Amino acid sequence: MRRSALALLGLLALPAAATAQTGPLLGNEPPPERLPEARFAVTPWIGVRIPYNTGGYVVLTDVGDQFSVREERGGATMVGADVEARLRGPVSVVFGGAFATAEQDILTIVDAADETLALSTDGPAMWMAKAGVRVRLPDPIPDNRRFHPSAFITVAPAMVWMDWDDIEGAPDAITGTTRHFALNLAADATTRIGRNGNWALQIGLEDFLTFWDADAIRVRDEALGPGRFGGDSVLIDYDYSQSNILAARLGVSYRFR
Repeated sequence: MRRSALALLGLLALPAAATAQTGPLLGNEPPPERLPEARFAVTPWIGVRIPYNTGGYVVLTDVGDQFSVREERGGATMVGADVEARLRGPVSVVFGGAFATAEQDILTIVDAADETLALSTDGPAMWMAKAGVRVRLPDPIPDNRRFHPSAFITVAPAMVWMDWDDIEGAPDAITGTTRHFALNLAADATTRIGRNGNWALQIGLEDFLTFWDADAIRVRDEALGPGRFGGDSVLIDYDYSQSNILAARLGVSYRFR
């Protein structure tokens, strides 16, 4: 009788003992649908630069004419890559670069008589570079969904270069490159591809809040002024100092675990 009671107690204790031995280990394993942590990740991507308005400015010619101008930058194809290295917990450092092709811009010109003229002109190609911090937000609670994307937020100081096409016989002020400081803000959703978790699909939206170097762009606009507005010279007064350059992108990353 005593042996039977001891045997019964032993059988009842087996599930508890198994849970005590395996529970913590299994509890530390992420669900199979969730994106695993990575020590290092490389993400090439393609995307589009969304059309945007830089703002407006006033042009005053040396013969007394005045014009109001508004610039609209056309959308453009983009390519780029991000490199990410985890620091601690959900925080990583990220370095990235991107290139946006040159497209047509539209200048809406209004003269003193309120007559409007839309002028199409070649826009600049753009180069972007950033270096900052990326934070992984808490992952969603597992459920029956097949995909469980993880969310990432990026904050990074950045630079934007505007590269104007060469024009034969034009001065350097018209065909050169201008550099502008920017702040990069990005949000990404990343989901694993396959079972091993080394590959992932990333969809993101980022903003280069660009602070324009007015002196640099004034040199170019004033050099182009006489050909556009008449007279021998022009003076320009800008009513903006920054613009939001938005980009939507899709990338595939390889994650080193």
